[in-house]
Amino acid sequence: MSTRHSFLSTTGLIRSPSSASIVPPPLKVSTNNKKLGKPGSKASNGSKKLTTKLRLHFNAGVIPLGPTFIVWMGIAISILFITAVSFAFIGAEDELVFKDLLNDIAEHSPGIVLIGDNVDVDIDEPAITIRWSILACGSNYTLAGSEGTHGSSSCGIPSMALYIYVDSEEDPTAMYDPTQLPFTSGTSQRPRIQNLHQFDSDHVLDVHEARLYPFDTYHLTSTIRAVNPSTNATVPIIRLPTIVDTSSFIITSSDTASYVVPSTSDTQQDPSRDLDMGIQRPGEARFFALILFGINWMLAHSTIAYVALAYKSDDTDRVAKYLAFSVITMLVIPQVRNTMPDAPGLDGILIDQIGFFSQMLVTGICVITLLGMLARRELAHFETTEPEPEFTKERPAPISKGLHRLRGGSSTSIDFRHIRNLSKTLGSRVQVVPPSPIAERMDNSPYPTFESGTPGQRVPSRNGTHQWGRAQRNTPNSSSRSLHTPNIAYSEWIA
Repeated sequence: MSTRHSFLSTTGLIRSPSSASIVPPPLKVSTNNKKLGKPGSKASNGSKKLTTKLRLHFNAGVIPLGPTFIVWMGIAISILFITAVSFAFIGAEDELVFKDLLNDIAEHSPGIVLIGDNVDVDIDEPAITIRWSILACGSNYTLAGSEGTHGSSSCGIPSMALYIYVDSEEDPTAMYDPTQLPFTSGTSQRPRIQNLHQFDSDHVLDVHEARLYPFDTYHLTSTIRAVNPSTNATVPIIRLPTIVDTSSFIITSSDTASYVVPSTSDTQQDPSRDLDMGIQRPGEARFFALILFGINWMLAHSTIAYVALAYKSDDTDRVAKYLAFSVITMLVIPQVRNTMPDAPGLDGILIDQIGFFSQMLVTGICVITLLGMLARRELAHFETTEPEPEFTKERPAPISKGLHRLRGGSSTSIDFRHIRNLSKTLGSRVQVVPPSPIAERMDNSPYPTFESGTPGQRVPSRNGTHQWGRAQRNTPNSSSRSLHTPNIAYSEWIA
């Protein structure tokens, strides 16, 4: 009967792997046999040199990477990542964000400009501090030799003295006097001394949405007026621009022209400038705050998992480990909360109500539960564990009189008198068939040998001779003399 093979198997397209296909190729060994002597003689260059070429081992056609190469590759990737991230610092220096704005003001509407160079937001106060720089654009308003501020060649320090009033205060918030600015020796330039043409203004924030961190927003409205102390005339302020990006907030500001009616005249209108500012968190800060918020909740949920695992486990040591993990989690959660970018204090804001306080509550309950489980199992272990019996020295067991005499006397004081009685008893129960005189002559051994066999048949004995007869047991006429006299003869047996 022939076996039918499939087409693929017969053509060799599909075949099972054999041992020959799996065995790695042998190493090539090349022998340097250029100079070989006669048989029995040594080579001229000494012993034969064997050159072995090692081959790489392949795994499914891929060369496996060694551990050292993998470690160095990981280090190289890490260095490459750090270098790529560090490129973000290139070009991040202070950009001339007000240059185009100042050039446009100098060209179309020259006058006094107040620039908010810095905005410091303090959520805990809550307050905001703005650092203003008093500038002027246009040749009629700029002090000679002070041009070039903020990258604009048409703007500089004002050439007139000014009093700045913020939010219609009675006393001026800042007093600027150009005559106090020094000259640089050898040149006609006037250095820009910051404290001589800059001032700070403090404002109170509207905190109606402060509880929505990190989605909290703040609003500020203010009005500023400039007065020339020499003429006591109000000088119009053209713009009030501020910076946009700070370390923790994004500032959006807009300013509009306004006027103030003094109390001494109902028809006089003193020009002023109103500022409307909005403050909110940048997208990056919101993202990191929400990620940390989620991490804290994951840590709190892990303590619930520890309680479930401890409930299913009967090992006290495991319960103790879960308790230690939960305590560590309870200590880590506040630290993660403090790492949130520019987060307010623990004042009961929304992210703490649904986050920090709830997380600490869940973690604390889990820790207390694990403590109770550990205490209960320890007490149950003490109840089920039997106390170890105390060691008491037992009295020695009583010994027999014979053993006592044996221990008291010498080792040769054993009584062998009962052995003869034992032999008599055994001899009375076993009957031995006497040997025949023929067998006695044929047997060269001084001791008779009796083998089992059929009566009247010669059977070979252990020493090569043949004996007649068969041992008969339980015969009443048997004698035990042969047991005590090994050299007994047939005539003596008959006698």
